[in-house]
Amino acid sequence: MANDKLDTLLENYFRDEPPAKEPFDLGALSHMINEVLEYPIFKGLLEETYVSQTPEYIIERAATEEKGQGDSDQVTVIRRPVIKITELWGKTENGDREIMESLMNNIGGNTIQEKVESVNAFLEAAAPAPGEGDISKIMSYLIFLDTFASIINDYGASVSGFLFEAFLAALMGGTSVQIDDPEQVGAAAGSLPIEDVQLAIQRGEEADPEIVPYSLKVLRKQGVVHGSFKNIVDYFLDPAEGRKTDSIVYLIVIKDADKKEGGKFGSWNGNLKFYEFTITRDNFLQLIGAPTEMPVYDYLEFTFPRSGTIKPEKNVYPQSARAALRGVTRYKNLDGSDITEPVRIKKGDKLLMYTDTGKKQQIVKGSAAKLYSPEQYADVAGKFGTAEEVDRQVFAALQDTKGYKTQAQWSIGHGVYTQKPYYKGQINLDPELLKSRAEDYTQSLNGSIVKIFNALGDLSDNINRYFIGAEGQNRKSIGTRAKSDADVLKKEVNATIKS
Repeated sequence: MANDKLDTLLENYFRDEPPAKEPFDLGALSHMINEVLEYPIFKGLLEETYVSQTPEYIIERAATEEKGQGDSDQVTVIRRPVIKITELWGKTENGDREIMESLMNNIGGNTIQEKVESVNAFLEAAAPAPGEGDISKIMSYLIFLDTFASIINDYGASVSGFLFEAFLAALMGGTSVQIDDPEQVGAAAGSLPIEDVQLAIQRGEEADPEIVPYSLKVLRKQGVVHGSFKNIVDYFLDPAEGRKTDSIVYLIVIKDADKKEGGKFGSWNGNLKFYEFTITRDNFLQLIGAPTEMPVYDYLEFTFPRSGTIKPEKNVYPQSARAALRGVTRYKNLDGSDITEPVRIKKGDKLLMYTDTGKKQQIVKGSAAKLYSPEQYADVAGKFGTAEEVDRQVFAALQDTKGYKTQAQWSIGHGVYTQKPYYKGQINLDPELLKSRAEDYTQSLNGSIVKIFNALGDLSDNINRYFIGAEGQNRKSIGTRAKSDADVLKKEVNATIKS
C-alpha cells in the first residue's frame, strides 16, 4: 500500500546521518505522497506541483507552536497549497492550467458578474458547522482569494495586469485563453491584438459557451481607460475568422481607495470594484472620442420677479459663473441693445437675459479633439447616422480621421465606465477579512482533513530544510520532525479513508 511504501522510504532516509552514497529521491517521495492522495476526497486538490513547493500561511497556526511548546492538537488554520502563479494559466492543455482550472471549477457562476457574486457569497456566508464543510469548495475559494490577492498586491502594474489575464482565463476555464500574439486571433501582421483574453461565457444552462473577446484594465480609483485609436478601428475592420469583430468587452477593475484629508485618495483599502462595458460598431462614436455635449446659451425674454436696479458695471457674469457665461453681458434691452446707464426695474418688467436655452450642442474637445477635427466628426457621424447598418464599409470612414493617421490614444474617463449599468460588483481582499474567514471555514472541515493538509505542508518544509537548509541546522532533529509529519499524514489519511 502507498502508506507502507511512504513509511519505509522515510525510515530509510531519515536516520541519524544521511546516506553517504544513495541520494535522496525527492521525486519518489512526491510520488508516494501523491499516491496516498489519489483517493476521491483528495482527487483534483493536490498534484505533484504542490508537493515540491513550500506552502505559505495566510494566517498563523496555533500560538503554542510559535512559543516552542511543541505541536498543538488544536489546529486553527489549514495549510493550503501554494499555487505557482504562472502565465501558463492562460494557455490550454498544460499541467499548470489543468491544476488551476480544476480548483476554479468550484467557483460558482458562468459570467464575470456571477463569479464575483459567488465569491462575495462565500465571504459573507456563515461557515458550516464543524466537520460539515465541503473541502473541495472551501479550498477552492480560499485558494482563489489567496492567489488573486497575491497577483494584485505582490507585483507591479504591468506584471499584475498580465498575470490577471492568465488567472481570468483559468477561472472561466474551457477554451478560454490569454491572447499575446496577433496570430492567435488572425490579426493583420504588425498589429497588436486589442483583446487580452478570449473567455468562454455560457449565457444559459443549456447554451454552448460563447467565445467573447475581453480587454482587461486594472486601474487606480478615477483612472482613465485608454488605447490606440488605430488598433481599435482596425479591430472592427479586420474580417479575420479568428477574431470576434462585432464587439469587444472592456473589464475594468478599480483598486478602490479611501479619501484622505483634503479630498485626496489614500492607499488601497482592499476593495476591488468591477465594471464591464461593451463596444460595438453601433455605439463606437458614443464611447470612443465622443464629443462633449454642451448647453446652448442665448438671449431670451425674462420677466423680473421683483424690483431692482441694473447697473452697467455689474451687468456682467462674474468669474465664479460657469465657463460659458464668464464675462458675458447678463441683460440687454428687449430690442437687443446694450444697457449703458443704470435702469430701474419693476416687478413684471421684461428684458433679454443670457441663459441656457435647454438645447444641446456637441463640441469636439479634450480627447475627442485628438481623434477628429469638427469637420471629420460631422462627416463620420453623418455616415453612421444615415446608414441602415454600421457595417465594415461604413466604419471604414474612420480611417480618414486624424486620430487614425497619427495613431493617437483614445480615452474613456471614470465618469463613463462607472455608470450604474456597467457595475458588476466588488470583492474585498482586505488581509484581516481573509484571515478571519479562513479561520472560520477551517473549523467547518473534518479535523483529519485539516491535519492532513497541515502535516503535508510541514513535511514539505522539513524535507526542504533537511536537504537544502542553512548550515548549522540540526539535520537529525529536522529529519525526526519530517518523520513525525509523515506518521501524522499516514494516520490521518487512513482514518479519513475508513470514515
